[in-house]
Amino acid sequence: MSMDHDLTTPIGLTGYLSSTPYACVSVDTLSGGYLGFMYRVVLKTPLSSHGKEERTVIVKHSAGHGSMAGPDGLNLTSERMDFEYNALKLISANPALSTVVGVPHVHAYDPRTHILIMSDLAPFQLLSDALQGGDDELASRIGYALGEFMGRFHKWTSLPEHVGTRKRFLENEASREDLLDYRWKLAIAGARKYGFECDWMAEMRDEGMRDAKLGGPVVCMGDFWFNNILVSASHNLQVYIIDWEAARTARPEFDVAQFATDAYSLARVHKPMPLMHEFFKAYKKYMHLDEGNMALYSGRDLLGFGIDAPWLDHIDDDAKKPTAQVGIELLEAVRGDNKQALLKSPALFNMYQV
Repeated sequence: MSMDHDLTTPIGLTGYLSSTPYACVSVDTLSGGYLGFMYRVVLKTPLSSHGKEERTVIVKHSAGHGSMAGPDGLNLTSERMDFEYNALKLISANPALSTVVGVPHVHAYDPRTHILIMSDLAPFQLLSDALQGGDDELASRIGYALGEFMGRFHKWTSLPEHVGTRKRFLENEASREDLLDYRWKLAIAGARKYGFECDWMAEMRDEGMRDAKLGGPVVCMGDFWFNNILVSASHNLQVYIIDWEAARTARPEFDVAQFATDAYSLARVHKPMPLMHEFFKAYKKYMHLDEGNMALYSGRDLLGFGIDAPWLDHIDDDAKKPTAQVGIELLEAVRGDNKQALLKSPALFNMYQV
């Protein structure tokens, strides 16, 4: 495989694949890849995999920057794709994690070029679309399945036998430093936008960055938001979690709080859903959640992702302000060790009901 191709373009990828078993007739750039470059490739020769023929595959490539902003935007180490590959292989090696929730099948990985080739999951829906088009029963089933999977995954990676795994995933510098710093920048910008910014937020951010260097007790997905989750409910429910390049060793609340933030954000503009109640019911069978960490991470993400999610594109800024206010109130409660305020927060309501 030659490295003399610009793998951030369809033409470059076509040339790269030409001398491999994945030579193609066409390459389409996929939207939704905010960090890696993602393509759907139509193969010249279909693959035989798991008893079926695959005419298309998904190809991901990581460069030294995020695809969402270009070379002058968010700088990231290209080695983050190594962590996605390792996470997918780790999870695939333990089918006992779930019969409903899984990850894409890996066909090949080239660590020199950071090219990852996976099975195509089309026509699965984004979780955000499935929830908006589905009923409460579907939301309950999805919530429970994801809570069970993530609870088992966090518990499994916390075991003594995975000390080496945790050490390896702690080395994901792009996730631990660059992406976490980006999250805090979004949160502080969101607070500033609505007049909520406080001087102590910079100190809270610095403490969070220091804490991240220490890792945590589990391997986290690292970017556990609704549009990294694909759903098919046509027959038996199937759910896939994609885009694991931010996987790193951290505290379990890092994943759960981001997921809860999306649930709260979507429910505000759609309708209340049993998603998080069922998620917590399943998750807590395996893992304990620290209330302070849940409040800290949820508050930060509500001020960032919570007011900038794709399902809010049609909502004016004034209508997003209450979500930002819930976020800053959570951070204030953490700072003041105000447990009563945590109990009253609508963003954490479901956590206290189970």
